[in-house]
Amino acid sequence: MQSLRMGVAGCGLIGRRHVDVVRTSPGCLLVGIADPDPAVAGLAGSIGVPHYQSVAELIAAERPDAMVVATPTQHHLADALACAEAGIHVLVEKPLADSHQASWAIVEAARKAGIVALVGHHRRYYPAVREARRILAEGGIGRLVGATVVWVTLKSDDYFVPDWRRAPGAGPLMNNLVHEVDLLRFICGEITEVTTRASNAVRGFAVEDSAAVVLGFANGALATALISDTAVSPWSFEMATGESLQVAYTGENTMRFMGTEGSLEFPNLVFWRARDGGRCDWHGAPASSRVKARFIDVYVEQIRHFGAVIRGEETPVASVEDGARSLDVTRAIVASAQRGEPVRLATPQ
Repeated sequence: MQSLRMGVAGCGLIGRRHVDVVRTSPGCLLVGIADPDPAVAGLAGSIGVPHYQSVAELIAAERPDAMVVATPTQHHLADALACAEAGIHVLVEKPLADSHQASWAIVEAARKAGIVALVGHHRRYYPAVREARRILAEGGIGRLVGATVVWVTLKSDDYFVPDWRRAPGAGPLMNNLVHEVDLLRFICGEITEVTTRASNAVRGFAVEDSAAVVLGFANGALATALISDTAVSPWSFEMATGESLQVAYTGENTMRFMGTEGSLEFPNLVFWRARDGGRCDWHGAPASSRVKARFIDVYVEQIRHFGAVIRGEETPVASVEDGARSLDVTRAIVASAQRGEPVRLATPQ
């Protein structure tokens, strides 16, 4: 099998992770790194790959088969369009873009060019996420009634030193809840209505530090999400999974899915059902059991999957359409907080 020639654009924290994964993944060959930061030239030199100032320069010089775009969000549109115009497959980090118009322009350009275009919602690749999705899809908890999400942590003061992190649009709704929104869409189905109440009472910045959200799904289920970056708790996806070395690990469940025949805690996949497999009403306590799901490096799996989709061996787990829809829901959540009223979303056809 001939190696896929890949480039990586953007060498921030996530971009460097992609560089490491691409250069060590079987079937991949890292052919260049694009980033205007002079320090990145040293990184490229240390691993023996060419350094370029931009995606356009890398494409012109190397003609890669595929690109990973991990540049700042406001550059995603231009970088993804450059790939599409050159017929180069692309994986764009999340959020897909910085506006509704930009994200759907990426989707349309990819369709027109006939390229594989994925979004970097890496959490979809966790076996526990796929197992939760399978359980719900197969009716393991009966009809889905509701879900709860808690993402609450105390971000350190140094996180807010950059001015932009205290400005509108940089709060936990856009920066953090977008991941939970994508997981809810992947596991539960499409979201059609949101209602949000936000607060900045603790820090007093121009952006929210806490929010409560009610989400309505096309299948009639409801979900609630509490999100805050200013409270102490063991409940966040990063703490639950230990996926980030910068965040403490607790292993505590952060999502729960409730149905007419049982419930499922996530990510530890604790399954609650009637003891005899029959119906369990409030007169009898349900019994718990644990569903096994192995832990993997989802960044490695994401790149493996990207190559498999390019070769026609697998179908996309996280398409750019998914990225655009998850961004639309998240932006609707922000809009609801600003307007003080529910926001409805169109159901995808």
